[in-house]
Amino acid sequence: MAELENRFTWSLSRDGSFRYCPRQYWWNYYGSWGGWKAEAPGEVRTAYVLKSLSNRWAWVGSLVHSAIEGLLRQAQAAGADGLLAFERPAIGVDRELDALSERMRREWSESRDGEYWRNPKRHVGLIEHEYREAVPPEEWQAMHQRARAALRAFLESDAYQRIRRSSPTRWLPIEQLDSFDFEGTPVWVVLDFALERPDGGIDIYDWKTGEVKPESDRTQLAIYAQYLHSARQIEPTHVSTHLVYLGQTAREFDFRVGEAELKEARGVMRASIAAMRTRLRDPERNGAAREDFPLTDDLERCRVCAFRRLCGRDGA
Repeated sequence: MAELENRFTWSLSRDGSFRYCPRQYWWNYYGSWGGWKAEAPGEVRTAYVLKSLSNRWAWVGSLVHSAIEGLLRQAQAAGADGLLAFERPAIGVDRELDALSERMRREWSESRDGEYWRNPKRHVGLIEHEYREAVPPEEWQAMHQRARAALRAFLESDAYQRIRRSSPTRWLPIEQLDSFDFEGTPVWVVLDFALERPDGGIDIYDWKTGEVKPESDRTQLAIYAQYLHSARQIEPTHVSTHLVYLGQTAREFDFRVGEAELKEARGVMRASIAAMRTRLRDPERNGAAREDFPLTDDLERCRVCAFRRLCGRDGA
């Protein structure tokens, strides 16, 4: 089997890590590389495991996304008959919420018991458990209720009703990692959900469980529109985007991608890629040194970072 190569690529999550803390970015994409190997050095293996951890808020978002993905994949797998899957008792709201609760309990227990150290790809790990943070039971219960409320909001949303009325044969691959080339750099994207309209255009949906900030989040959807132009030759003017924020209720923000949004998205990617590459010792081979990626000065950020032990900021 060929040796995996740590190539330079770009994504919005990669950009977010770089902006949050250059050292966190280095651990995520360089310091943890190869940590899956049996012969990996101890620090590399530790970084690889810590990289897999999430905090309780991000965990809620992942759970809700996964529940929605599973529901839609069931229907898509049935092809033209998938519409019938939405009408079966198995797709009832209470059933879906109970399944979410059961998964939360299972993953919380796995994390508490440190199962992720054996296999971080198979078991969920939470920063709160890794660092023995004193999270009161009522806070965990609040996370549970937050997840259930978000999933219920989706199942009762107008967006979900529109999806139920569409044919699964027109859906694009769900939550599938893909990439496109931007000025020589591979850019990774994962669409939550997209479908082809009868007129040949595309509707993109993106679920959010965090802060409602459509103006900044729309850049992400403009990047998605550029991806569709590259992968499917769909003109961005034929792409409609829908940001669906899931809280106690669903709030949807719709917009079409125009040249101004595309120009802004290209500018974000271009500037971010340049900043990341500037810190590389060997840009051609994607070679990076830890000391060229400084620690953040904001200790508040360290307190919620999975790598704080490796950075010597465990007591920050």
